[in-house]
Amino acid sequence: MPCLRFDLRRQFPLYLDDAASPRIVQRIERHLLDCGACRAHLVRLRSARTLLGELPVLGAPPFEQVMARTPEPAPRRPFIAPWLLRHLAADALIASVMFLLFTLFYTHAAVARNRPFDPSSFRAIGISDIAKTDDPHVVVSGVVSELDGNFSEGCRRFRLTDPRNPKAFVVCEILDGDPLHAPKAGERVRVWGVSRYDSNPDHEWFEIHPVLKVEVVR
Repeated sequence: MPCLRFDLRRQFPLYLDDAASPRIVQRIERHLLDCGACRAHLVRLRSARTLLGELPVLGAPPFEQVMARTPEPAPRRPFIAPWLLRHLAADALIASVMFLLFTLFYTHAAVARNRPFDPSSFRAIGISDIAKTDDPHVVVSGVVSELDGNFSEGCRRFRLTDPRNPKAFVVCEILDGDPLHAPKAGERVRVWGVSRYDSNPDHEWFEIHPVLKVEVVR
């Protein structure tokens, strides 16, 4: 079923360019947890963005040459209707559209709240290969270590290291208000969540943000 959250889809280009505000990023990533259509749409946008970046730059013809080829527009006769009729028709149309959107959004939100967590929709990938995937929903395994530095998230952030390659790591973040508990340093865990790249000059690392599930591997 196609997703009708056009308000979030319009923000996808900013999300891919790391230009969206933290609040918009959180709203998009929470929505992606329950919407397969938007996850597929985001993957297509990433692929198109990569393809466009590989295309050669072509020079545009001069503006005067383009305008010389453009035919003159034919005159249009304006549609004249009584002012009151136009006003009532516009109000009725706006009310109908708002009622329809409210009904669809309420139904979608109710279904999303009752939908159980489905780990089968997440792609298992190694920490060393996380930069190579375009799939936003991943599951990774590694050893927990503390993250150096002072962060406002406190204990809600931890570092997951690949035991076969100690230089490879991913930063995992649990959203405020989530009942999940951060694992202890030294534990081997499996983490489900949304992969993204943090381009902050002080970070520049790949993240699992938000973390949706943590499982200790015995």
